Amino acid sequence: MVMSAAATIGLALAWHAGLFGTGGAARAAQLSTIREEAARRAELTAFTEPYLAHEAREVRVANGETLASLIIRAGASPAEASAATASIGAAYDPRRLRPGQPVSLFFSRRAGQSQLTGIAFRSEPGASVTANRMTGGGFAARELLMPLTFEMARIAAPIERSLYASALQHGATDREVAALADVFSYDVDFQRDVRPGDMFELVFERFYDDEGNTVRTGELLFVGLESSRGSRAFYLFLAPGDSRPDWYDAEGRSARRFLMKTPINGARLSSGFGMRRHPILGYSRMHRGTDFAAPTGTEILAAGDGTVVRAGPYGSYGNYVRVRHANGYETAYAHLSRFARGLRPGMRVRQGQVIGYVGTTGRSTGPHLHYEVLRRGQQINPMTLRLANGRNLEGRQLELFQIERSRIDTMRQVRASETPAQEAAMRAVGGTPPGGGR
Repeated sequence: MVMSAAATIGLALAWHAGLFGTGGAARAAQLSTIREEAARRAELTAFTEPYLAHEAREVRVANGETLASLIIRAGASPAEASAATASIGAAYDPRRLRPGQPVSLFFSRRAGQSQLTGIAFRSEPGASVTANRMTGGGFAARELLMPLTFEMARIAAPIERSLYASALQHGATDREVAALADVFSYDVDFQRDVRPGDMFELVFERFYDDEGNTVRTGELLFVGLESSRGSRAFYLFLAPGDSRPDWYDAEGRSARRFLMKTPINGARLSSGFGMRRHPILGYSRMHRGTDFAAPTGTEILAAGDGTVVRAGPYGSYGNYVRVRHANGYETAYAHLSRFARGLRPGMRVRQGQVIGYVGTTGRSTGPHLHYEVLRRGQQINPMTLRLANGRNLEGRQLELFQIERSRIDTMRQVRASETPAQEAAMRAVGGTPPGGGR
């Protein structure tokens, strides 16, 4: 219809221009040109008009706002919001939307009226939810998985506010941060030894979506830390005959120590070993352990392999666990809210195994772990304890480790060449470049 009207207009213009007179072939050519131009304009209008009638709006979720109220705020009617939200609820729980999350809404304008035609938002990294209006007027929703890209990721950056926040900012996840904390837990106190400006490095497998968001991660291959205690780095390696991989430094020495300094992750050192004014008794006395403040329920780990010799209430210690290790050493854990399921005297535990949870039982002013290390029955300061590492690789195991170390270092060098800004920052604070330090 649009094309016919435009052609008619073109003919009328031609008539008034005198093209139907006695001009012959020249006038016929002019008429043909006018017709083609009119048809072109009509075709352009026909193809662009539907798109010009559509509008996209992006709205961010406000604090305390539901998806339905957001849709109404964006300009849809309550009936449209109800229908769209109901359809989305079959594919995704709208209550999982968080403040600040963007939601795209699509409208069509007809005869001055605006109608909601679609909704789209990211449900999580690597996935999105869409809802589209059907010909019958209702909505159909589905969750779409986005194509993922794999890479060997390398992060080498200074710590800003915290190691945790800095690692997540650069694409790592909780999993990598927890692994790094576990590797260094034997000789680094993250509350006192690590400061803003220190450097950390991670090499790990990463899958990311089209916006660069980390969807999931695979194996962590390398961890490095430059702090007040110096530069330390470890490589993941599965030694022949072992059932699981472990961490080793560049010389093939295990990262593991006989006992862990801090048998708890994410805690704050609240009281050290030595004389102090007791917070409840009110006078100074010897504090023969180390206190780590943490929320109730935080996991407490066995500091080393050993046998449980006590698990139960123990006077002012509250709920208490004591583990006997080799070479005359014991560790004790006090004020627990509860014990790990099945924990009992005589039970063997592995280093890093959960044995209980932080609480405030016994003589305690707040939730924390009181941790003691005893040598032949005498408490000693766990923060200054120097113990041999787990094992050193030798012979064929060491040769195979060196091959794996070279492979990881090659990956580090390749990734470093792709991110020169990170490398410059690392050198500026005295960090060790990939392949260096040996």
